[in-house]
Amino acid sequence: MQINFDIAAQFTSAREGRYQCIRTDAGNWTLGQIGQGNLVGTMRGISAPVMGQWLGNPAMVTSSVMKSITDDTFKAIARSLFWRAINGDQLPPGLDLLLFDFAFNSGVARAAKQLQRILHLEQIDGDVGEDTLEAVLHAPVSDILLALSDKYVRRLQDDLGVASDGIIGPGTLKAIKAQDARLRALIYACASQQDAAYRSFKGFAQFGRGWLGRLDQRVEAAVSLLTSVPALT
Repeated sequence: MQINFDIAAQFTSAREGRYQCIRTDAGNWTLGQIGQGNLVGTMRGISAPVMGQWLGNPAMVTSSVMKSITDDTFKAIARSLFWRAINGDQLPPGLDLLLFDFAFNSGVARAAKQLQRILHLEQIDGDVGEDTLEAVLHAPVSDILLALSDKYVRRLQDDLGVASDGIIGPGTLKAIKAQDARLRALIYACASQQDAAYRSFKGFAQFGRGWLGRLDQRVEAAVSLLTSVPALT
């Protein structure tokens, strides 16, 4: 939702560090590959390639430019290149933050395509357009539930107050309908796929604990937003 950008940006900003310059991190190089372009570092989670995209020319990105990224610049880049890219203004509360922070952390295309696969769309193009937004609101809950991991099936069941057995049976389905929990299920489905994506990254052994910790916080924030804003119809 449009009113949630500041909340989402604050969440993301709080989990990103200030300036760092690590030679073995591709995001610190202007061309996005280790040893390619110039080693200039990252700032507030803004990678060197993203800053090059923002300025329109990777050659303009220097260490000094990266160090000078202010909170206002962070928000401008986050809104333009990530929030708008996932159509955050049009997404339901909670799902907007969940998708935005994962897109910022792991890439817009990956986040959008995950959502489209969960919704069983025919066209998986990474464009959160009219078809995707329509499916967000109206795709069958039975399709959405297929994307849940055991962890998030049980969490959904706990939320619904039904037996936490990891099995989506008649009781769970009845509770989802009675409590209008379809969007909650969609948030947990996205979280399940984000968890799987992190575990597939080659840096998981080194950074996985932090990634999964951030995911846990992301889900908590998303559910909080979902329950604090009237549901979309």
